[in-house]
Amino acid sequence: MSVELIFLEGQIDYPDLTNNRKETQNNVPVLLNNCLIGQPNDDAELELTNPDIESSTAIEMNSASSSQVVTLVPSAYKELNDLGNDPAILSKIENIDPGLISYFLKIGAAQPLSCELPDKQFPRDHNGRSFYESWYWNKRSTGEVLQRKWLSYSIKNKKIYCLYCALFARNNKPNWTRHGFSNWNKGTTSIIMHETSEAHIMASIKAAYRQAEYPLIQSMKESVVANIAFNKEIVKHLIDLTLYLGRHSLPFRGHREGWQENIRGNYKDLVLLLAKYSPALASYVTSVELKGRKTYNFISWQRQNQLIEAIYRNIYDVIKKEILTAVFFSISLDTTFDVSRKEQLSLVIRYINKEDGTVCERLVALRETVLTTGKHLLTMLDTICLEMSLDWRANLVGAASMKGSYNGLQSLVKKENPCAVYVWCWAHRFNLVVVDAVSCCIEARDLFGYLETLYDFIGSSKKRVHVYSTNQKTRYPNKLLRRLKRVETTRWSSHSSSLQTVLDTYNAIIYSLFDIKDDPMTDRVSSVKAGSLLEYLLQERFLLTAFIFKKIFDKTSTLSECLQSVDIDLCAAISHVEQTLNIIKTYRSDDEFKNLIQAKDDFIQSKNKEFSFTPLPGYRIRRTKKMPGEISSDQRIIDRMDNFKVNTFYTILDITTTQITKRFNEETMPFFKDLSLFSHKRLREVAETNVIPKDAFKGFSEIYGKFVDEESLKHEYIQFSKSYFDFEKIMNLPVKFDDTNKDSWIQFDTDSDDDNGDDIQYNKIDQNSKKNSGTINTIYKVVHLSGLKEIFPTMYTALSIAVTLPVSSASPERAFSKLKLVKTRLRSTMSEDRLEALMIMACELDVQIDTECVIKYFASNSSVLAKLLT
Repeated sequence: MSVELIFLEGQIDYPDLTNNRKETQNNVPVLLNNCLIGQPNDDAELELTNPDIESSTAIEMNSASSSQVVTLVPSAYKELNDLGNDPAILSKIENIDPGLISYFLKIGAAQPLSCELPDKQFPRDHNGRSFYESWYWNKRSTGEVLQRKWLSYSIKNKKIYCLYCALFARNNKPNWTRHGFSNWNKGTTSIIMHETSEAHIMASIKAAYRQAEYPLIQSMKESVVANIAFNKEIVKHLIDLTLYLGRHSLPFRGHREGWQENIRGNYKDLVLLLAKYSPALASYVTSVELKGRKTYNFISWQRQNQLIEAIYRNIYDVIKKEILTAVFFSISLDTTFDVSRKEQLSLVIRYINKEDGTVCERLVALRETVLTTGKHLLTMLDTICLEMSLDWRANLVGAASMKGSYNGLQSLVKKENPCAVYVWCWAHRFNLVVVDAVSCCIEARDLFGYLETLYDFIGSSKKRVHVYSTNQKTRYPNKLLRRLKRVETTRWSSHSSSLQTVLDTYNAIIYSLFDIKDDPMTDRVSSVKAGSLLEYLLQERFLLTAFIFKKIFDKTSTLSECLQSVDIDLCAAISHVEQTLNIIKTYRSDDEFKNLIQAKDDFIQSKNKEFSFTPLPGYRIRRTKKMPGEISSDQRIIDRMDNFKVNTFYTILDITTTQITKRFNEETMPFFKDLSLFSHKRLREVAETNVIPKDAFKGFSEIYGKFVDEESLKHEYIQFSKSYFDFEKIMNLPVKFDDTNKDSWIQFDTDSDDDNGDDIQYNKIDQNSKKNSGTINTIYKVVHLSGLKEIFPTMYTALSIAVTLPVSSASPERAFSKLKLVKTRLRSTMSEDRLEALMIMACELDVQIDTECVIKYFASNSSVLAKLLT
């Protein structure tokens, strides 16, 4: 047992000790964990305070069994360990506090028997007289024998004392309180005179009062504990309700929230709904309704705000702890206007959760900003990082944000932290490729121009929307109703979704336009617009152009979604872009164009009984004047299909491939070349040849030289490449060798450029969640989970930095989508603190909530809540 002896200042709350005097003498009291108890054990937990205590020291005693703290106090209090309830200790204490009074009243007076003494008898004085144990009892004239509970014999001083007077009237009878009585010649007479004195009677009455209070005090304590447990149960229900509303981005308050109203707002209505199935909550709600302001109310709007704040603080603390543990982090920053026309700045931090090795992108702040200058944004970034105890000047390794007004922020951050690599959002960049592709030629511009016109024409009239819906119900009876999509939106997949909707509901659109055009109630402008749209949609050039972009979108949409995923890394992004580029390049062939024509013909054949399509228009041959010195003449394409192939099909594909190559050219930079060394393909090559390029990791070490040493990284990389794939195979083995347990297999991703040519697989840790995971992420997980990080520390640091680097700023965009749900027109006046708390609650759904911690934060808002919940 390890025992720490300390001297402590404070108030003593003495424990319940047995009233058996024989056990009391053997059960020497000590102070455990600031608590005075009979023996060192874990059952008694009470506090000690004494104003006479000044010194403080500690002694440690060790044992293998346990560890306890025994608190001792100087002077008279220290003798409690030796004397127990011996009344001699009372003569040395000037001021007896209530805790000590309770202690002596509970253990009772010291009344040892002669057989319990060392000499088996009470000591005698010089006259040969001694104390008699029969004096402990008072024999009445009626024959009744009563115990003198006040009479206390001191073995140390060989005197008797009045315990009651010593505790409650010690200044009246010093012989019975401080000095003690030992005149055994007058023992019986003096005892009778003392117990009939007025001072003793008053002290005995006070002692009786104090002893009568013990059951009541215990009952009151039990009542307080039960009341706290009941209040905590109510608050737990309210925490669940707050989480439900916050995570679903639903409003809390109502226009009128009186109990007599039919609709009281989501929060109160959910409280009443849950009260039907929770007796505790039903009892509490009834009490609040009846007593009103005369009782404590956990449902008021002030308490709602405090609960929201408490949950936010719990989520905030979890995220802060994970980021501090991860060390390295990167940021994504963006701004937008909310419904109240305020500029809102969102800050997302990307880091690695060291517990399971997963990549996280968390929204940590949503703040109003009046300026978007680089200097002001840097000030806000510095403030937020200071609040989270993050040193961005030392541990920030990357940043992803949009260009424009953020160029200033980029340069200012780089000045103070050269390691903060700026990454232009790859998803934004790829969206610009799509924008260039859909505007590269006449046919492409016509296609998406007409799609936008069709959306405006159908969606701008209730009648036309009804016609479109009716035709869908008639032509597709077993399918859900579709709505036309806009082309020109901020969504990166808007072109693809708009085109796909038109192709999926093509029949309904054509019949709707016929109905609108032929309807005599249609005005002339609408009739002309419907006819113009019909004319275009029933042309072969529309179908050919639409099928070209559909084929391209089938690949690029997948890439766009991949680039927006949270756990993708730069190496995987480069790999996916290269794969998509190579696939699109294969489309530029005569065979693919023949397949395109065949798809068009099959579509027309399926609609031949309903519609007639206009073939490709002819093109007028424009002859150009031959300039002096020219020998050959220009060859004009006469065939309509060949003209379309050259001027539309090839043009769209060439622009797409050219823009991808132009905008995603980072692989030519030394830094991105070094990142490619983390791919499976390069690891295999190095493992086989045992050779790496001379300039390997030079670009990486130039940026992150303060974290990794170039030579150490090269050396560890060669050794790592030889052993990595063996560990990857081990990590791919089932946790349990049981084929029936499919979830027990933990499979890591493999890169598509491996020798076996397999497609990228997803983790089967969660069957319902197919998250993208890239090359570096896969290697990092193997290193993190297999224990290789201790063997290759520099390699592990480099992998941690590479995985932490951002790829896109999609997470701030997703936060803005939530912002539109949280701050609506009816909730436009909410405070910024409440908005930030609700936003983080709505965005970070996977953060586990510690209910006890939330209750602790909630109780800290006021002394009233602290009394009710702690």
